[in-house]
Amino acid sequence: MDFSTVEMHLQQEEQAGPVMTRAELAQRHATRAALRAELNALHQSVNAFSSRYHHLTKLPELRHVEWANALLQFPNLVFFVIDSTGVHDESDITRVYLTDATGAPVFDRLIRPQRQRGHANTFYTGIADVQLHNAPVLADIWSELQSALAGRYVLAYNWEFLAERLQENAGHYHLAPLYPVGECLMNRASNYYSTATALKLAEVCRRIGHHLPQPATAPDRASGQLAFLQAMAQGITTVRAIQPPSSAEDDDLGELDDEHPF
Repeated sequence: MDFSTVEMHLQQEEQAGPVMTRAELAQRHATRAALRAELNALHQSVNAFSSRYHHLTKLPELRHVEWANALLQFPNLVFFVIDSTGVHDESDITRVYLTDATGAPVFDRLIRPQRQRGHANTFYTGIADVQLHNAPVLADIWSELQSALAGRYVLAYNWEFLAERLQENAGHYHLAPLYPVGECLMNRASNYYSTATALKLAEVCRRIGHHLPQPATAPDRASGQLAFLQAMAQGITTVRAIQPPSSAEDDDLGELDDEHPF
């Protein structure tokens, strides 16, 4: 039933004169019933179209694309990635990695943990325990890190985790607190994809066709963040149909959800 047909029938009923006979009254009731059925059918069709519309893939707002383009022009932009012995409050930082908007490393230091000695968290960081045996402790590289961050605008995926680890480690080892200036790329990803839930970096990278290895090292994760920012600047959300992970990948991602903030 189309609008023009319903409009015609409705006009006919609007223009009909007063009922004069019992037979005419019965006919008018039948006409009204048919019109009501047409309107119900039209209403159902509109509801079906509306449902289909609301289930369309959400489009990112242009302001997110413009933000990403502007940020990529920042000469002082850096991506800030850390590794730690775990996600608990007392976890020690084991690597600090900064890269610029071209993907070139700006600062990269392995750090020997003092509270969880010999624990590199290899499954998630890709760092072998032996690599940390002769590495400096956090206090030895802290002033270098402060200098590397001076005048920089920082993007970090899961900024909250990074800030908590920096603050807790600095307090525990009696170091001057760091105050990086920047924002959380994970929050931006949630806004870009119009989702109320936080998206793992691995999931965001998979959507844009930049698959992270397992384990994803600090350089891998920095590269993934840069790739996502570049994709956002082009308005790319998904490069192909997303295939569900295999059962083995499901297991790995499940563990990552529980044990790793990225």
